[in-house]
Formats: sequence, structure tokens, C-alpha cells
Amino acid sequence: MKCQHFGLCGGCELDLAYEKQLESKLKQTQQEFSSLFSSNGFSSANLSVHNSVEWGFRARAEFRFYTEQNRIHFAMSNREKNHRTPITQCPILLPIIQKAMPLVIESLEADETLRTKVYACNFLANIESQEIIISLIYHKRLDSIWEQKAQNMRDRLHTALNATAHIIGRAKNQKILVGDFDYDSCVRESLRLFADSKQKQNYTFFKQESSFSQPNPFINTKMLEFVITHLKALYPQPDNDMLELYCGGGNFSIALSGVFRQILATEVVKSAISLLQQNMEQNFCENITPVRLNALETQVALSGEREFFRLRGIDIKRFSFDCVLIDPPRSGVNELKILHFLQQFNTIVYVSCKPHTLLQDLQTLIQSHNILHFGLFDQFPHTHHRECIVILRQK
Repeated sequence: MKCQHFGLCGGCELDLAYEKQLESKLKQTQQEFSSLFSSNGFSSANLSVHNSVEWGFRARAEFRFYTEQNRIHFAMSNREKNHRTPITQCPILLPIIQKAMPLVIESLEADETLRTKVYACNFLANIESQEIIISLIYHKRLDSIWEQKAQNMRDRLHTALNATAHIIGRAKNQKILVGDFDYDSCVRESLRLFADSKQKQNYTFFKQESSFSQPNPFINTKMLEFVITHLKALYPQPDNDMLELYCGGGNFSIALSGVFRQILATEVVKSAISLLQQNMEQNFCENITPVRLNALETQVALSGEREFFRLRGIDIKRFSFDCVLIDPPRSGVNELKILHFLQQFNTIVYVSCKPHTLLQDLQTLIQSHNILHFGLFDQFPHTHHRECIVILRQK
């Protein structure tokens, strides 16, 4: 399969057979980290590569609209020019999103209320293709007439897709939900880990329309299995505690709750903390303590430099941390004080979406820790993007 918009759309960029893409990413990673590996005694041959399905893997999508001769199209930014490219297909998206795209266009073209001043559309679906959220974003005030039209659109999509469809209308200072949500603006997703083994584990997560979630659920499963497998080898019994920085909605916290005695999960985004609490309920997790702190505030709180009102009722002295998991933004940690804080833990799990900043941060961390495992995960096939997870152990 090859997308007809390849070379025009600013999304996919690697015009290679998928096996060649993986080979190229592996070689690039080995070259970039070669000096660090050699100084740390880690063999690049032990770097593990985890492939994705080649097509139909992406659970999130964001499009603008492009109007031409009274026809409306989805659009992406053009690779070479500063204008939008009409999009009629996107084979990297989950099948339910691909199926919904032309149905959304039909609904907009058939109804002036829905079409007028709409400028963007976001999709969020679950891997089982049983539920989808379509967010329509407008440059106008949405009223009860729009809401009724959106309800009609939602009913048609529900039937045509044979799945639960939700519509969200967004405008300035407005958010209108059209659908029967189990939890605010969320789809429910089931993840099956170690599906073909006796270790089989099932988890249920809410993924929120306005919050970050792992875009490739196939790779997310492999990332979780990688971390669980190696941490269970280090912690065969749940006798130790873990600190998580940038926990989001609990993707790693929930899956690791069976490995550790307690987990202190910190996140600065208030809505993400609420989402984590919902996911804890869904998975009957009682040993995770969510706290709204950023990484630096967490360091200050745990060192006793300052007391935080947000920690009222939480006895942080009861934690006996041995492991820290950090999943920072693309900019990495990039803060010496935080890196030195991480070095206090026996085990560091570093999840990175940008190898360049990971390499910078590891220059500090390998002064005190050895690299035990390095995983390369193909989160976005057909692009140069690389996701890495490094597990380090104190020397």
C-alpha cells in the first residue's frame, strides 16, 4: 500500500520498504549513541528494535479543511509550500478513522449549519474500532440548531460505522458534547499485554480528546511489555516503590502497579491527574498516589526543601523509592538539578520521543548508572521519528 498523497502531504516522508525503514532507524541510533555505549560498556548489538504494523496504526489525527469550488476537503500542510494539500485518504490511521473521514465530509457538505465556518477536525479512536470521537472546530458561536444537526450527524455515523460515535463541537469559550460518553470527552480502550503467554494482562484506559495519549496503540503495548519485563527481573517481588514524572493519564503507572508496592505519580496538568484517577478506578489500582507537581517541584518536595499545599494529606515519607520512570516532553529533561535528582534512584527508566535530547541527558546519567536495556520503538512508521526507552541501573 502507498498513500496517493505521499510527497505532497507533510506527514509521511520515508519512501522505503518497511524493513529498510527499520534498518535505517536502527543504524542511525547505533551511530548516534556509539560513543556513549562504548564508554558505558553497553553493546549496540543488544539494542532491541520493536516494529509496528505498517498501516492502520494511528489512533489520533488532526486535519484542517480546504474548500475548492464549493467542495470541502480534509487538508494537511504541504511539504514544500506554505499552503494546504487536500487529503482524501490517510492509510496510517486506524480503519475506523479512515472509514469515518468520507462520512464526515458528506455530512458537512449536506448541511450548511455544520459546514459554515468549520476550519478543523480531530479524530480519536480506540484500537478495537468500537468507539470514535470527531471534534469539529469552528470560527463561530455554536447554538441549539448546530447541536441538533450534530446529533443527526452522530446518529448517521453511529449506524454507518457500526460503532459508538461521538461529536464534539468547539468554538471560542465553547465545548458541546454530542454523544453518550462514559467519561468526559473520552473513548474507552482495552490493552492486552503478553496476549500469547501465561502472563496475559488486560487493562482498560480512558483516552481523552483534549489530552495526550499514545498515538500508536500497537507500539504502546510493546513499550509497556518491554518495561514490565525488565523491571520484573529487577523487582521480582513488589517490595519497592516507584516515582513517576510526567505520568499523564497513567499509561505506565497502571501497568506497573503490580510490580511495585506503591507508586507516586506526578503530573503538572490538572486534567491528566483527573484522568489518571478515573483509570485507577477502571483497573482497581489502589497503590498509586497521584500528585499535581512538575518535575522540579517533585524534587523540592522529596528533598524536604519546601512543603506543598497540593501534598496535604499525603505522607511522602512513607515511600521507599528505588525506581524512577520519566517520560519528558521532546525537549528532554535539560535541567541539571533534575538529572542529579534522578541519579539518586537505583533504577532509572527514561522514555524518550527525541533521541537527540535523550543523548544529551544520558551524558549525565551514565556517570552514575549503567545502561541495562535500550529499546527502539517505531511509533511512527514512514517518518524519521524514533521512540526510545532506556533502563539504567546504578553502578
